[in-house]
Amino acid sequence: MPPAKSKSTGLGLESDGLELPASELPPVDESKILKLPMLWKNPLTGKFALQIHPSAVRRLHLNDGSMIDDLKEVRDIVYRLQRPGIAPELVYCHDWEEGDMVLFNNQGTIHSVVGAFAPNEVRIFRQCNLASSTPPEGPDSASQEAWTQPLRTYEPTKSPQAAEQAWMKPMRAY
Repeated sequence: MPPAKSKSTGLGLESDGLELPASELPPVDESKILKLPMLWKNPLTGKFALQIHPSAVRRLHLNDGSMIDDLKEVRDIVYRLQRPGIAPELVYCHDWEEGDMVLFNNQGTIHSVVGAFAPNEVRIFRQCNLASSTPPEGPDSASQEAWTQPLRTYEPTKSPQAAEQAWMKPMRAY
């Protein structure tokens, strides 16, 4: 990903053409690339969560067999889908104190780091992964019928930069 720059919202990367060209990346075994559903079903509740890693997504494979592989378009689509999830009323911002620990479901929560640290502050991130014996389950045909309404997406009425700054103000207070 370097030298690409993250969005100030924490939802993915800017499309400034700063990505390394494929010729400069390590070789990739195409057979190891996973194509995962965008909606993951929680095996306990049956509820779905939009689960797309906005910094790692490269292509969108659509149900009709077509594919979107223009990186800027892919990032724009993913951003519009994920943006409603960081509305101020849905965001949990933790006011950290020494010894605090926050746990969350990595497969059902959009999570990111935004904001800045003081020069004397350091972020320590420890992640515990529980390996699953089964891959994520997407919607079945019955579930897909229930999703006939389009997902609510974020369409700024102002310039994207102004809208992004307005939405970020409540989050920067922490």
